[in-house]
Order: sequence, then structure tokens, then C-alpha cells
Amino acid sequence: MSNFAKTLATATSTATKLSGPIVYNAKVAGQIAKQVYVREGMAPPSGAQFESAKEATLKFVKSARSANTWKNISKDQYLKAGLVAAEAYAFFLVGEIVGRRNFVGYDVKSADSHEEHH
Repeated sequence: MSNFAKTLATATSTATKLSGPIVYNAKVAGQIAKQVYVREGMAPPSGAQFESAKEATLKFVKSARSANTWKNISKDQYLKAGLVAAEAYAFFLVGEIVGRRNFVGYDVKSADSHEEHH
């Protein structure tokens, strides 16, 4: 039996063993979500709610284009907006670290290590 066949057999065996618990946990999560949905009285948004959100967004964009809007904002509101932006940036950085699986940078070869090609 070749190495590829052994690896494939091992992967298939592992996947078969894990499929039961994965399916079970997915069903449990679905049932919990369903209970929360029903108990909290959740429902998808109606067409009127979509229109209301659209109008509010357009109103916000139009008011943001006005210079007077920016003059009426207090320093406290600017500070709060800055803190929210810093928090969002921090979450972005944590996501980058998790995605790289490394705290500092990517594993990139330096230009010096490519001397044998020149």
C-alpha cells in the first residue's frame, strides 16, 4: 500500500469518526438557536423596516455632507468616536495575529538569502 493510500485511509477513518459528533453538535446548536429565536420573539425584518432603515441611512449620509454637522459635534463625541475606531483597529490587529498564527510578521525570506540566484 502506498503512502498516499495510507494517508487517505487514515484521513477517511478520522473523518468518519468525527462526523457523528460534528453532526450532533450542529443539531444541538441549531435547536438552541431555534429556542432563543422563539423565546425572544425574533422575526426577520419586514419590508417597512427595510425602507425605514434605508431612509435613515440616506438621511445620515446627507447630513454628514453638510459642514454644519461637523461643527456641532462636541469634543467628547470626537473622543468617543476615536475610542471606537481604536477598538475596531485593535480587533483587526488581533485577527491579523490569529490569521498569521504568529505574533510578529510573516515568515518572509530576506533579500540576503537569495544571493545564490544572482
